[in-house]
Amino acid sequence: MDRRLGTVLNVLIFCSATLAVCPDDATDLVSWKSTIGTTPNSNITLTQPILLDTSVELFGLTIASGGRLVWSRNGNYGMRAHYIRIQNGGELHIGSLTCKFNKKARITLLGEPEEKLNIPGFGEKFLGVEAGGVLNLYGEYKLSWTKLTQHALKFDKSVAEIYNHRETADIIKSHGIYIYHFKENFPADFDIKRDPGIVQVNSIYRRIAYNSQAKIDTAITDLTNFLNGIPVGDIYAIATQKDFKREDRDYSALYDAFDVLAPSNSFRTATRDDAYVAIGYKGDQSSFEEDLDSTVGTSDSTEAIVVYNIENRERELIVTSENRFNSNFGIIQFLVVNTLYTRPIISVVDNAGSWKAGDRIFITSTDYDWKQVEDFTVVPCDSSLCSATTVRLDHPLEFDHYGEIYKRVDMRAEVGLMTRHIVIDAEVSEGNSNGGHVKFLYGFKDVQVEGTELTNLGQPLILGRYPLHYHMCDDLANRTVYTKQSFFRGNSIHHTQFRCMTIHGTHNAKIIDCVCYDCVGHGFFLEDGGEKNTYMRGNLGLGQRKFVGTTILDVTGAIPTDQTKGPVTFWITNPKTTVLNNVAAGGDGIGMWFVYPDLPTGPSRTKNFMQLKEARNTKITLYKNNVHHSYGSAGLFVDNIEADDLTVSGYNKYNPKEDPLDTDSASVAAVFEGITAYKNKVQNAWIRGTPIIVKESSFADSRFGATMIKERNIWVEFVNNVVVGYSDNLGKPNNGFTRSFPTNPPPNAVGYRFNKGPVYVRNTWFHGFTSTSLYNASALSNKNCFTHMNPQNQVENLLFSFDDGPGNRFLFQKCNDLRNDEDGVFTLKDIGNGLTGSTESEDVTLVYNHPFHVTDQCKHRNGWNVAFCPYNYGEMVVSYPTDEELSIYRTDGNHPKRSILNKAFIAILGESNRNENNFQYLMAFEDGMPASVSILGESVTKSDTALLAYCVPRDAVLKFTYRINNVKQSTQSVSSLTDVQGDNIGGNYYFDSNVGVVFFKMVNNVEYEEGEMAQCPSNRCVKVTINVETGTLSDSDCYNRFIQESSYLQAGEGNPAADNGILQATSADPPENWGAGSTYPPPA
Repeated sequence: MDRRLGTVLNVLIFCSATLAVCPDDATDLVSWKSTIGTTPNSNITLTQPILLDTSVELFGLTIASGGRLVWSRNGNYGMRAHYIRIQNGGELHIGSLTCKFNKKARITLLGEPEEKLNIPGFGEKFLGVEAGGVLNLYGEYKLSWTKLTQHALKFDKSVAEIYNHRETADIIKSHGIYIYHFKENFPADFDIKRDPGIVQVNSIYRRIAYNSQAKIDTAITDLTNFLNGIPVGDIYAIATQKDFKREDRDYSALYDAFDVLAPSNSFRTATRDDAYVAIGYKGDQSSFEEDLDSTVGTSDSTEAIVVYNIENRERELIVTSENRFNSNFGIIQFLVVNTLYTRPIISVVDNAGSWKAGDRIFITSTDYDWKQVEDFTVVPCDSSLCSATTVRLDHPLEFDHYGEIYKRVDMRAEVGLMTRHIVIDAEVSEGNSNGGHVKFLYGFKDVQVEGTELTNLGQPLILGRYPLHYHMCDDLANRTVYTKQSFFRGNSIHHTQFRCMTIHGTHNAKIIDCVCYDCVGHGFFLEDGGEKNTYMRGNLGLGQRKFVGTTILDVTGAIPTDQTKGPVTFWITNPKTTVLNNVAAGGDGIGMWFVYPDLPTGPSRTKNFMQLKEARNTKITLYKNNVHHSYGSAGLFVDNIEADDLTVSGYNKYNPKEDPLDTDSASVAAVFEGITAYKNKVQNAWIRGTPIIVKESSFADSRFGATMIKERNIWVEFVNNVVVGYSDNLGKPNNGFTRSFPTNPPPNAVGYRFNKGPVYVRNTWFHGFTSTSLYNASALSNKNCFTHMNPQNQVENLLFSFDDGPGNRFLFQKCNDLRNDEDGVFTLKDIGNGLTGSTESEDVTLVYNHPFHVTDQCKHRNGWNVAFCPYNYGEMVVSYPTDEELSIYRTDGNHPKRSILNKAFIAILGESNRNENNFQYLMAFEDGMPASVSILGESVTKSDTALLAYCVPRDAVLKFTYRINNVKQSTQSVSSLTDVQGDNIGGNYYFDSNVGVVFFKMVNNVEYEEGEMAQCPSNRCVKVTINVETGTLSDSDCYNRFIQESSYLQAGEGNPAADNGILQATSADPPENWGAGSTYPPPA
């Protein structure tokens, strides 16, 4: 059936009247109910204004030019269809900006995968808007989400149960009748939380299934006497158990006694296998309630239950009888409960008056397992107990949900609303995943989606099928194409087949105050990496599940990261994105992932949205006040590059510039302000790039609190932050423990983890890093088996809430890989000595405790695995084209040696030895040498210099090159080591051909400026290159000859002493301006 409205309604006059304040008040609307007849097979095309004033089912609806479909507010109406297509000039309205829809409107999308409609631009099972089309969905305001203001505690039956008698004996021995006598006790000073209110007075149990009628009569007499003895106004409660009577015996006396309680009762009709219960006030027949179950269900049992509520007293008496026929086991229970605990009341930040009885909400997990999220239905609550900022739940809590800000870490659970007045859903048959989808194409006239609930939508097996989807719309801020700003606001997308919202090839999309809960794959999804100026504010996402199946490029909607590494709640593939006041509240993978392709993928590739590698040089527009918790991997992750096949790998090479298209322009910092991350199993935050600033952020309860990695010769900074090891958010304890941990057994906990650098950690407060017999905890540590560590890494003004015993402030993680020698290049400068507590007048540096690095001026802390020394250190990076092992000796005392494979070592800089001369380092290849070697001196300044010696062939002809900032400097061959030692500008070298060694001094021509952050001052590094132009390269090891020349050697420097005293706590609480603090309501 295919009908086109407009020609059949020629008796009506249509005008171009504008919509009224409420769209369904427009005078040109024609009633669907009185005008259009439809069947499930109808294909309807609208070309005129129509009022939907009845629920309908049809096959497909096309709203063509002149057509306008408006939902009536006079009832709760729905439309079931395989598709709804809004063409150029067509419009669909449910509410408006000034007249929000306050009834229930439902659109249900139908269809099985084999239908394959393949309608151009949309496919099948869709609500779609083409160029020139209008979709306005405005549901009445409902608060999207809020936070708890106090803990919501799991059900504790020891508190909730006032009285509980539960018979679970063998029913052969216990079948019969139970009668209980209860009495109300509500004094004037009744405490609704603590006083019992209902007390059990007495009870009786009798078998009445004897063969002997005399025994039955005696039992009935006992039962009736007990009933008669209950005072008027008190409560009786009755339950039967299987086989409680015989069909061939006389129970009329018992029936008569029941008739006195309530003349209209079902007890006479109960058979031996039925379950029967009853409750009432003695003498008040109207209070009688009963339940009789004669139906044996799939569980092969009968069950009867009566729940008797004592109004306004928060007490319930529950009587249950269950008969199990596949065994001789049954249950009889008489239970009195305090309903403040069985239907708990939670306190929230906002006025939740828009949440009505029957609305569905959820409370997020505040533990490592996001699946501790719990769903509830809102139930009515008396005003004497509830206020505008409280909500009553329909059943008890299974898990604890944290509700406080702990040490400026906001770990309050989020409470989200699923219910909206407008609903778009889909019917999906068992075993399929073809949810419907809502899609908007380039050039639509007006699309606003607000206050709408979308569920069971999305399709992972077909590309482009998402619950809400801007598809290749280009720039939504282009007022030539889009006269109004389109937005998604206040929506709830939950329990979907795939994704929540997709921004694809579209700029200036606005996603505000939306909820994305429980979907397969990524949640908020920027698809190709060309999507610019996306604005995401105040959104709550959680429950992203891994896709199970095979991903096929350009075929499936699911991509590789939907099942490996991910999925991700906020998948952000373009740095020109604003993420403000959002919460990523748990999922299988990662909370928020910034990962960019070098060039946009998919159909955006040819649109010139971004130039090649522009993204890696573009500053993130805004990251501020976002929360990340309860993820299987990481809360916040900034790394990797997305390839054309949509896999991710490698490091991101992120280096934002003032002009992203000019890599020589000045660097600008990407700022992460107000990160809150907690209870993420692997790590709270991993951020790679330079320059990066993480500030006013809070981290807690993870294996690794925060890791920042620089990728260029530029700094990263971690400032004004709070880092907590394990908080008092105990969660659901792991088996055998008193609290939850990321894994079982518990892993070591590290607050801030150093890797590469230079990294500057300043003004940071640490708490909760006390090692136990189960795990080691340290506020600061290093990445195990790191690949590089910059000598300018430093800490300053750190505060600790705990005593170091030692082993809690810092712990050096040794690399157990024998092929890795990077432990030897670890340094960490302690500016002001707040970390070490050193009394030295100079700042000290932490180094790996090895004779090559230390002297008797150093101290070592056994619990830290490091020493700290009053020296500045520089890293000498040695470059040569082969893989030979290089031996390095410090030429004092016993000539401590390091053999290096990774072509770098650290040296004490400046005139720091006991004779106020430079420490001297000898480099030698033991089994033949390369013809050319370069040494780059990081952290070398005009005063912090390094004296080096290098073994070369005794018959060598050398070419010596000296550069500062890659600019050649003048060089001079001198006649003695003394001439090199006295060199204060660099470029002098002395070649001793008898020993086969060349001496030179690394000297810069600048110092570090105050506050400068770089691995070399003014980014000017010193580099020496030594070329052996001729000579016997096998004559490479001069060590034995060198040590015979006493003038080349220095006196021993001694060994460090132990300093294992307790370092006292420095601050019990964090300063008020450190850490993120309260994240909600959002800070101004």
